[in-house]
Amino acid sequence: MQSSNTFTKLSAKSSAGSTQFITNKMCPYAQKAWIALESSGTPFEIREVSLYGPNGKPDWFWALNPKGTVPIVTMNGGDDVYADSELILDAVGDISQGILTSPSALTDDENSLVAKWRDIISKQLAPVGKSAVLGGSMPKLRKLLKEMNELVVGPYLIGQQMTLADCAAFPFLWRIDQDYGIGTAGEEKLRDWLDNCLNTESIKRTIVPSWWWWW
Repeated sequence: MQSSNTFTKLSAKSSAGSTQFITNKMCPYAQKAWIALESSGTPFEIREVSLYGPNGKPDWFWALNPKGTVPIVTMNGGDDVYADSELILDAVGDISQGILTSPSALTDDENSLVAKWRDIISKQLAPVGKSAVLGGSMPKLRKLLKEMNELVVGPYLIGQQMTLADCAAFPFLWRIDQDYGIGTAGEEKLRDWLDNCLNTESIKRTIVPSWWWWW
């Protein structure tokens, strides 16, 4: 087990502007941060931790996030620490120079659409999806998917540009698609969006064979 002092030394060896991504690759919340990093063009170091097991989480991990959850992103040599996936999206979006379009390059209307999608994922899809998977309440989930389908502009969620909305949505919709399928009548635009994401290299790099749901 590495101590927090060891982690501090590792950070100090990095350049002043270095970014470290502490994650478990099976977690959907970590995946959305991973997609943003991969799509931003920002160099980063990835460091995996085991969230379960006999040895527990290392001390340096608890020092970065006392809640004990992933993902965590540190920037500027460890001076800036983000221990929430939504905060990470905002931080990475601000510095993106890759395929991920920075909010500063979007119009007010486009940013409103991004915010709407992020809100739908966190406040509607996450609880409705959990209820459907655990309790078999699929009609409510299918109804929500059809409502979301009407909001898809294509090829990405708000149009030609990949945004933080796509980063937030993909891990959750992809998991639903893996076990229950997306693309029935009234879900065609969501299906096309998923297929487009699956052909986006920065997103493909975050897909792993073993994964968790979000609870």
